[in-house]
Amino acid sequence: MSVALDFYVHRESWLHRLDPRVKLWGVLVGCVAAFLLPSLSVQGVLLLGLHLLLLGNGIPWRVLRGLWRQMAVLIVLIMALQPFFTPSGDPLVAVGPLRLTVGGLSQAGLLATRALVTAFFIGALLFTTDQRSLVQAFVRLGLPYTWGLTFSLTLRFLPAIQQLFMTVREAQAARGWVAEGNLFRRFREYLPVLVAVIIGTLRMSDRLTLALAARGMAAPASGEGDRPPQRTVWRDLHMRRTDWMTWIGITLALLAVSFWRLVFGG
Repeated sequence: MSVALDFYVHRESWLHRLDPRVKLWGVLVGCVAAFLLPSLSVQGVLLLGLHLLLLGNGIPWRVLRGLWRQMAVLIVLIMALQPFFTPSGDPLVAVGPLRLTVGGLSQAGLLATRALVTAFFIGALLFTTDQRSLVQAFVRLGLPYTWGLTFSLTLRFLPAIQQLFMTVREAQAARGWVAEGNLFRRFREYLPVLVAVIIGTLRMSDRLTLALAARGMAAPASGEGDRPPQRTVWRDLHMRRTDWMTWIGITLALLAVSFWRLVFGG
């Protein structure tokens, strides 16, 4: 089964071994820094540094190239539309009320670079953190474990439902099923496929319910008083010395960027 929502690239690098809570803090700080730093050149250096960091920790170039392809449409839209909504600086082209200016191009480049920096910060988290550790980090940070379980199951079973839909559609096509015509006609032709997918999803949810019940999910309180039983985990998260040092470094970087913005503005 293809897990389409799992972007994790298995490696044994420093970034992979880093505590996911530290990486979440790093992504938050990185995204904030991307909007605090006003210089396009600094944003470009930050983007280049992210590429070198990911490549140095075993993330192949094909994965980074795939993220570039995903962001390409957004970048093109920003570069095509943003300059006309920031009419500042020397004009280059004027078409009616629309003016293309040097300042507009500069602002569009800065906004596009910020979007790329944000995307690669989030990508760094997803490429180097498996789903179990990511959900566990959210729970350890205060997210209710039922929410974490829901998030984890969503990541795991949405691709399964997608695969089921493709299997049913291909099976129907092998029996001569064709969806043609306008939108409403195509929707009506897809009804048999959707019914089969819904039935398959209900069966899947029934098996999942039995599996969770067998593992004590939502078990009644036991022991002293009405306190629920103590929850245990297979692999717990523990902050190591390297994690603490990285956390301190990220925090100092945030303070430095905030100080730069406060003193020099921009």
